[in-house]
Amino acid sequence: MADETPKGDLAKSGGDSKKELLKKLRTSKRISWVLDECIRIPGTQIRFGLDPILGLIPYGGETVATIFGAFILGDAGKKGLPIKTLTKMSGNMMINAGIGWIPVVGDLFSFWFKSNTRNYRMLNTYLDSDHGEEDSGGWWPVILVISVIGFVLIMNLLAWVFITGLILWAYPQLTGVVV
Repeated sequence: MADETPKGDLAKSGGDSKKELLKKLRTSKRISWVLDECIRIPGTQIRFGLDPILGLIPYGGETVATIFGAFILGDAGKKGLPIKTLTKMSGNMMINAGIGWIPVVGDLFSFWFKSNTRNYRMLNTYLDSDHGEEDSGGWWPVILVISVIGFVLIMNLLAWVFITGLILWAYPQLTGVVV
């Protein structure tokens, strides 16, 4: 006879229904909304959040947005999403951050791509599905979150080195002053 004990967060929550489990995702939903949809352009249905605005801050704005977005990824890991889904979610974050370091283009991409909303939808869809009772991912979610944040920090560091080198090269060319 197979073990019929429920697994994952549904069992840990004392038999709460999926509806109750989804209510516990309020923080992830709010983070997603603030980063991707909290501002509406008047007279339109176009929405954006703080993610593209934070991306305008040189040398770290994208990192700050990614750190906040990593809370959604951490919540997904805590809720027991499989590593395949967590990998897709972290891929969304890395694509957003990787393109985000390109001035203007990255901000426009963040405006359109909305990685945090995509990740929240993936989390919500999974928990609302019949598969939403898997075991939690152990250390993999933690490693994934740290890896994503590390990737973004490295991208920002490389951007900083590139821009600084470009300025140091261009300044003498434009002014005739040797640095």
